[in-house]
Amino acid sequence: MTVQEQVLEIKRMLRLEMNGEASRSMRESGIGYGLNFGVGLPGLKEIAGHFDKDSALAQVLWKENVRECRMLAALIYPQEQFLPDLADIWVSQIEYPDLAEVCSMYLFSRMKDASGTAFRWIASGNDMVQYCGFLTMAHLLRQGREMETRYAMELRDQAAAAAGGGSVLPAQAAVTVLGIMDGMNGQG
Repeated sequence: MTVQEQVLEIKRMLRLEMNGEASRSMRESGIGYGLNFGVGLPGLKEIAGHFDKDSALAQVLWKENVRECRMLAALIYPQEQFLPDLADIWVSQIEYPDLAEVCSMYLFSRMKDASGTAFRWIASGNDMVQYCGFLTMAHLLRQGREMETRYAMELRDQAAAAAGGGSVLPAQAAVTVLGIMDGMNGQG
């Protein structure tokens, strides 16, 4: 099956899982993807399970301005092939928290040099990019990734600054990071 045939099959599957109420609710709350089928993560994981990990398919899905296609791209992209340069492009195109959360959990936190990339994102001036950076670090910490003391201290400082800052999304993710770090240190 060609990549285009796979995309058509994915869209057919998405239509079968479509949840108009969820889509309408997201649109009313300001989540304005070009197309939104309203399919939840369990349904997306089930659809992704029908396809092999494939970078070409994932890249075509990402280019669609469709909420679920972009989420499926994060689920289908082979993690060992996903590199920081491409992650920088993708993260710059994320507009909504739901996509940031899926990408951070299932792809960004599992790519090569995830922590270095996340630190760069945290230092950016873009709220959504910072949100992805903190979310990626949260997932790395949950995975039990070791971090040198110097980097752990820097992460704690950055998270504390963001948690007290005026930007809601980075602050929320920073609070999560601080909670995980405190729990790891027996302070939770």
